[in-house]
Amino acid sequence: MALRLLFGLVKGLIVGGLLGFALAKAGFAAPGALIAYLAAAAAGALVGLIAGKPIWAEGARIEAGLKAAFGALVGAGLMWLTRSFLTFPFPASLGELTVANQSLHEAAANGTFGGLAITSLALVASVLGAFYDADNTPSEEGEAKGDKARVATGAQSKARIGTSAAEEDDLEEESAAQKKAKR
Repeated sequence: MALRLLFGLVKGLIVGGLLGFALAKAGFAAPGALIAYLAAAAAGALVGLIAGKPIWAEGARIEAGLKAAFGALVGAGLMWLTRSFLTFPFPASLGELTVANQSLHEAAANGTFGGLAITSLALVASVLGAFYDADNTPSEEGEAKGDKARVATGAQSKARIGTSAAEEDDLEEESAAQKKAKR
């Protein structure tokens, strides 16, 4: 679980960092409130699509959509917390990436962690990514067996939990013989 948590943090840092870098390059290194909250909602939605069970996984479209919608809402809330409470200054000057946020009335020349797009979006997205990946931890049973769940259809192919491969073959042969006998 700790490895999945770390992996989610890294996914979030990458998504949030890239989005913050793009905003900084577009001239919004220290965005105003509207842009910051919209960017946090976008970061939350993107992390919801790729963290945990990603959208491209089998049967994950609805789950990923719900995570994206939830991530957009929570991302905006986390951005408010970040802008309100992470007011300590950024320690180094990175040129145009670190400027004081006028909408937050920052006095620090390099901006603050909560006021800079690259740091605040990376923090918001990493928290969401860690949550989604930690929440998607597979059960101990599934990891130990290494089996994937199969969906069975029809009356003859009910799920047989705890049967070996040889027993399943015998059951399949019996059902095939029963089908032939009916004809």
